[in-house]
Amino acid sequence: MWLFVLIGAIVVPGFAFATYQVWSNDVALRDRGQEASAVVTQAGKRVHVEFTTRDGRRVEALVGQGDEAPGAPARSGDEIPIVYDPQDPTADVRDARAPENHRVAYLLLGVTVFGAVGMPLAAWHLAREHRRRRAGG
Repeated sequence: MWLFVLIGAIVVPGFAFATYQVWSNDVALRDRGQEASAVVTQAGKRVHVEFTTRDGRRVEALVGQGDEAPGAPARSGDEIPIVYDPQDPTADVRDARAPENHRVAYLLLGVTVFGAVGMPLAAWHLAREHRRRRAGG
């Protein structure tokens, strides 16, 4: 039982941290995002792009999950408009043609809340069952 509690104590904060990171990146792109033209260097499950920031830096980044434009998927060599955070241009970028969304952040938040509520309840239930078995009943 203690192993279950320990794993929960590690996993739930991990999901909370991931939620914070994704949400912070989404907010940064919304509040201070700058547009640039990017070349797709690798397409597939994740889209890798390369672009030049306004201050002249050449950067490689990933297009965030769910931040791809609707329609035909990007292919290597395509040029697409992106939005990047000038304070952290290597963080996930958003395809400028895609509508703003927080799908991944909401999904992570849901998992975090489920774990934060479910882990203590499950631990309580396991402890109660353990005490019941030890008492012989």
